[in-house]
Amino acid sequence: MCENGDAPRIRQGERERYLAEHPELVPAGQLRRKGLRAPAEALVYNCNAHEYQAWCNPADAAPLPDEELERRREARRVAEMRRRARLRCPACGRAVAKSVRQARGVCLRDGLWHEGDDRVILCPDCKRERDEARERARRIALEERRAALASAAKEPVPNVEGPLPKTIVLDAETTGLSSRFDHLLTVGICDGEGQEVACFRVCPPAECCEWPEAEEVNGIAPADTVSWPAVEDVVPELQRILDAAEVVIGYNVWFDLEFLRAAGVALPDCRYVDVMAMFAPVFGLRDDYRGGWRWQTLATAAAYVGHDWDEEGPHDALADARATLAVLRWLEAHEGEEVDRREQGERRAAAWRRLDAADAAKM
Repeated sequence: MCENGDAPRIRQGERERYLAEHPELVPAGQLRRKGLRAPAEALVYNCNAHEYQAWCNPADAAPLPDEELERRREARRVAEMRRRARLRCPACGRAVAKSVRQARGVCLRDGLWHEGDDRVILCPDCKRERDEARERARRIALEERRAALASAAKEPVPNVEGPLPKTIVLDAETTGLSSRFDHLLTVGICDGEGQEVACFRVCPPAECCEWPEAEEVNGIAPADTVSWPAVEDVVPELQRILDAAEVVIGYNVWFDLEFLRAAGVALPDCRYVDVMAMFAPVFGLRDDYRGGWRWQTLATAAAYVGHDWDEEGPHDALADARATLAVLRWLEAHEGEEVDRREQGERRAAAWRRLDAADAAKM
């Protein structure tokens, strides 16, 4: 290691002139690779590394102590082991390439290179085997689901009797986040007083045979849906309820409406209320990425206003619709009040504690 001491700092604009005036100087790294060290004559800025690097006079160099040389050899050995490990496939242990650059070229185009850790995720052969195994499993699951749907007796579609409410609150549980590729599972609707209007359960098409990420959230498994009516049987009753409504309320309401539209429901010309957009400024956290106020989940909003969930808890369509109504009624009751920042912060902290306690209770 070179000893910097009080060596002068040479900026980028002075680098070329200074090194021309002192041709005897070499980078300290060259001496270290030879097992030598010397006091720094100058700290020269390296624009590629964005740091000052020591330059030394080889005439002043002295050998490194034996323990320092041994430590450096051990460090190089460990670094070489780690480099080789990054180039090996974790599944089969084969080396993908001889260098990081070659491995990136082989794996990056197939999405098999981990940019953060700079390592191989899978070799192309293992990826191909994994994809083939997944495809076989998908085909088996599809055949089993088709057989289950063919043999299952379908539940009747709820039929709402009596006058239909002018104000409705709705929420939907789905198999994913994209209305183009995912499907409805349940649609819960209550009126402006929180009374149940209908709760529709929808069986996705046979081609949609698994939704593991959504299942982890809403607890609805593919096996639970085989006896539920198909979406084309549910749409007429859903359409009748929506056509009678003058106000449609939801939490991120356009997310749910896009799924209804994709299912074949024509959205009526009425007033739509998005409680999520109304709640965001009340919660009071800024969104530095998108600008404006940061959107919060329904669970956070319900905890903030002190809503007590039904036995089903969050991510049940009807329970979520009632929680949405509770948040809206709280916002209406406090509309126009001056915001007390201290009280707002205390409410946020209390909401987060309630959420943490709910998560701990599930474990």
